[in-house]
Amino acid sequence: MMLVCLTLLLVPHVKAQGSGVGLSIRVSPTTTAPGTTVGVIGYVTNMTTKKMRATVTFTSLSPCGIETQIGYNRVALNPGQTMMITATYPIAADACRGPYTISINANGATTSATLLVQ
Repeated sequence: MMLVCLTLLLVPHVKAQGSGVGLSIRVSPTTTAPGTTVGVIGYVTNMTTKKMRATVTFTSLSPCGIETQIGYNRVALNPGQTMMITATYPIAADACRGPYTISINANGATTSATLLVQ
């Protein structure tokens, strides 16, 4: 687990803003094989001057067109506060091979990262 956390710090991430929410997401590793587990880390930031509640969801879209709900968290954020949210995503042994889109969504804002399953 420590290796996953360290790797997450070294992997580039993608950011998005919208609806007063700033989002970023990382996956680690960025390339994996069927039957393994991937770490997903997201950051959600309250970009407003008021306290905010949000439901943060992680989803995956496989190259075969299968959407999977990875997980969700309900959070309350003070103005300017950033919260880290993590999840693990087990890749099925019979998973499609190719690029997966791993997304984070909160209050209408969304961004994604790519996971390659080889």
